[in-house]
Amino acid sequence: MSWKNTGSDESDNRTRLSEGEQIDDLQCRGLRILQKKGTFRYGTDAVLLSNYASRSIKNTMRFASRLRNGKRPLRIVDAGTGTGIVPILMYGKLNAEEGYDPLGARYTAVEIQPDMCELAKRSVELNGIGECVTVLNADICDSGLEHGAYDIVTVNPPYVRTGSGIVSDIGAVARARHEIERTQEEMLSSASSLLVHGGYLFMVNRPDRLTDALSTLRISGAEPDELTFVHAFVGKPPVMFLLKARKGGGKGLKVQAPVILQEV
Repeated sequence: MSWKNTGSDESDNRTRLSEGEQIDDLQCRGLRILQKKGTFRYGTDAVLLSNYASRSIKNTMRFASRLRNGKRPLRIVDAGTGTGIVPILMYGKLNAEEGYDPLGARYTAVEIQPDMCELAKRSVELNGIGECVTVLNADICDSGLEHGAYDIVTVNPPYVRTGSGIVSDIGAVARARHEIERTQEEMLSSASSLLVHGGYLFMVNRPDRLTDALSTLRISGAEPDELTFVHAFVGKPPVMFLLKARKGGGKGLKVQAPVILQEV
């Protein structure tokens, strides 16, 4: 990903930037994102999650076809969206060609922090995708969204348990990485409640949170379906996991081949 301020596009030039803000090229169908220095920025985990969810949706053609035959769009929620990186990237990845989405997907990006929510809204406006992506400033556990109404939920919960690790002195960073606002268990339970029967939840987190995630999802009715470990290097322990769960799905977790970020 490029961290260079692109600034050359006409729409970029019309976007007023506050001190420390920049527009970054996502290298995906011309999409861009607003970020601010000294605050939370998206990382590899968000890119992996968007890739994982988009690829799985494309591969689950029976699921997608059922929705389209019902003459309604695919309904997607991103819980704890931050700067909006996951729905913006998924918008680009699910489009068969620029400006055309065969699934007619509609995204609701939920973010509890007002400042981050405002950045996400401006990024959606910058890309001209406001008809497809709605940004909601709310707590995913008390969002007002209809339960049992969404086909896909993506979740990138805080990595660090309450009372663990050194908390960053930057508020937005601390809230994104630590269980300050909501725990992983609370976020996953709420996310599961939003899904239609047969809908899918996709998440990313660190390996030490895997057992917690598996047990919470099963209790909440979203049965873990597929697990992929992510390794920074060949022969090294995993640094993240990607997990897919299905609401009302049968038992039988499939472990896929690992993702290696850097071949050595």
